[in-house]
Amino acid sequence: MTTGATRPVAPAVDAVAAAGLGALFSLPCTLTQAWGLQFLCIGLLAWRAAGLGPTRAALLGLAFGAGWLGAGTWWLFISLHRYGGLAAPLAVLAVMALALALSAYLALALALFARLKRGAVWTDALLFAALWLAAELARGVLFTGFPWVATGYGQVDGPLAALAPWIGVYGIGFVVAACAALPALALRGGVRRAALPAAVAAVLVALAPLAARDFSTSTGRLGLSLIQTNIAQDEKFAPERLPEALVWLEAALRGARGPLVIAPETA
Repeated sequence: MTTGATRPVAPAVDAVAAAGLGALFSLPCTLTQAWGLQFLCIGLLAWRAAGLGPTRAALLGLAFGAGWLGAGTWWLFISLHRYGGLAAPLAVLAVMALALALSAYLALALALFARLKRGAVWTDALLFAALWLAAELARGVLFTGFPWVATGYGQVDGPLAALAPWIGVYGIGFVVAACAALPALALRGGVRRAALPAAVAAVLVALAPLAARDFSTSTGRLGLSLIQTNIAQDEKFAPERLPEALVWLEAALRGARGPLVIAPETA
C-alpha cells in the first residue's frame, strides 16, 4: 500500500481500527434501527482485507471479531462478576479471551479470502460472503456453538428481515456480506467502477421486502407447559438454595402437561 511518500499502515493501527469497526458492527443487534451500520462496517472490512496478505488479513479478522463479540456480549461481565463473584479484572479478561477465541473463525475466513481472491469483483464478493457464512456457521455450531450477535439478528428491523423464513439468520448474514462487499471491492478500482456493483447491491436490499409472506396462519393448537423458578439471579446457584430448586424442578418436569415443555436453562 505504499505509493510515493505514503507510509504503509502499521498492523497495530489496522487492528485498533478493525476492533472499533467490530464494536460498531455489533450495535444493530441491540439498536435494531441501525441495521445499515452492518453494511458500512463489513464493506470497510472487505475493502481493507482485499489489499492485505493472509497474515495481516487474519489479524484484521481477529481484531474485528474481538470488537464485535466483546461489545456484543459485554453482559457476560455482569454474570461473571456480580453474580459469579469473579474479580472484576479477571471477569474482563475472561470476556476478552472468549471474544478472541471465537474470533479465530473470522480470522481464518479473512486469511482464506486474502489467499483465494482473484481480483474479479463479482466472484470475490461471493467468495467473501461464502467465507463470512462459513465463519458464522462454525462459531454457531462447533463445540456446542456460540451464536450470539450473529449478523442476521441486526437486520430484524431492516429490509432483509423478510428473507428470514426462507434462508434463516445465517443466510441473511451471507446476503449482508455479499451486498456490502460488492461495492467495497469494486471501489478499489475507482469510484466509477463501483457504480454498477453499488446499484446492484442497493436494488437487492430494496427488493428483499418483496419476499415477505405471512407464515403466521394458525394450523391448530398445541398444549404446552412453561416452567420457571422464583429464585433471584444471584441465589440460583447458592448451595443452600440449589438442592431445593432441583427437587422442585424435577417435580415440575415430571408433572408437566402437554407435548411441549419449556424449562429454564438451569433445569
